[in-house]
Amino acid sequence: MRTRRSVLVSCSAALVGVLLLAGGGLPATGGPAVETVTVGFALPLSGAAAREGQESLEGAQLAARLLNEAGGFRVGGRVVRFEIISEDDRCAPAPATEAANRLVARRVQFVGGSFCSSAALAQQPIFAQARIPQVIYAYATDLTGAARQRAGAVLSVRLGPQAAVEMAPLAKYAVTVNNHRRFFAMAQNTDFGRSMIAEFRRVLERLGGGFVAEPEFYTFPGTTDFRTILTKARGSGADALVAIGLVGEMIGVSLQFRELGLAMGFYGSDLLEDPAYQDAVGARADGFFYPWVYDDGVDRRRFTRVEPERMAREMSLAFLNILRKRATRNHGWGWGTIHLLKQAMEREGSTEPERVMRRVLSGARFDLPFGTYGFLPCGQADMRVGVATYVEGRRTLLVDRDFAGRPPAVLSATDLCPR
Repeated sequence: MRTRRSVLVSCSAALVGVLLLAGGGLPATGGPAVETVTVGFALPLSGAAAREGQESLEGAQLAARLLNEAGGFRVGGRVVRFEIISEDDRCAPAPATEAANRLVARRVQFVGGSFCSSAALAQQPIFAQARIPQVIYAYATDLTGAARQRAGAVLSVRLGPQAAVEMAPLAKYAVTVNNHRRFFAMAQNTDFGRSMIAEFRRVLERLGGGFVAEPEFYTFPGTTDFRTILTKARGSGADALVAIGLVGEMIGVSLQFRELGLAMGFYGSDLLEDPAYQDAVGARADGFFYPWVYDDGVDRRRFTRVEPERMAREMSLAFLNILRKRATRNHGWGWGTIHLLKQAMEREGSTEPERVMRRVLSGARFDLPFGTYGFLPCGQADMRVGVATYVEGRRTLLVDRDFAGRPPAVLSATDLCPR
């Protein structure tokens, strides 16, 4: 059986070069003036979410490196290159505020991050006041809703899904395909955890399901033993469990779920698609369900793809051939930020931050690691995700990105920009 790595490595280096240089590579020769655009990243580079933050930064660094080594790209008659700098926000509001202020002081032109909702919410008003566009990765609903409005953060966008994008298809699949209607809910006590549970509940109740008890919110960071909560779930009379946490927490929840012999259905966030989760849990995750965000075309699927994930394949090939490692959807946050800015600059003919972000928010579609999509006026990526599971330890995509919009539809663009 060919592995994921062998399938990707078998692609020729020549193909990688063609993909990486497409749409922007220039010879590093004399001629046009060269401009450097500085992109700062405020990410958790230490602590409980360090893996996610470091991989996001690595994705940005590789994307910038490849563009720069190809000679940069043309914007309005100039050659543009990227410079990447970073600050550790430790996935918490106070250090996130400090990280944001340091990036402002370093006069970055754009910002990527944070991965963590509490950190991103703390950073949003700081970058808004400094008129620095922020490309956010965190999932809390308010980041493209009330918090964005309060901060006047009109230059901020969210590159990927928010809570509704992830939870709507998952809850719909639970009810309409698996016939799971009575849920026990648990999540980290953060903006991320609360938003995800709230959106799952909204769709669940809309389809005739519900929670058997109020959600159990555990302390983050620091909780590693979930047996007490899982024991409550086992005795609750629920058909299934929905659990939300970061990768380390989801590994713990999953292993302890199996250890206690729970037989109910299991639903989690897209963190279940992380390679670290797969490596730690393996076949014990068989039959667990989660939203899939990232698809480079390698995993098994039970549907015919409608939209090819060209940039996901490009990124995967680059990581395997240059860094000799698998790309993850975490890498896609940083890689996608660089390529979103590149495409917007090329189309706008300018690197001026406000003009670039007006182009991003124009409704135009961009080619990104999570598909081809545009951004709504509230800054939310107008994207969708599917549902996946594990079969014999292998990731298997069950339904495509359009699932939540099919009858009975549970998600629309209107739902993504709450008033």
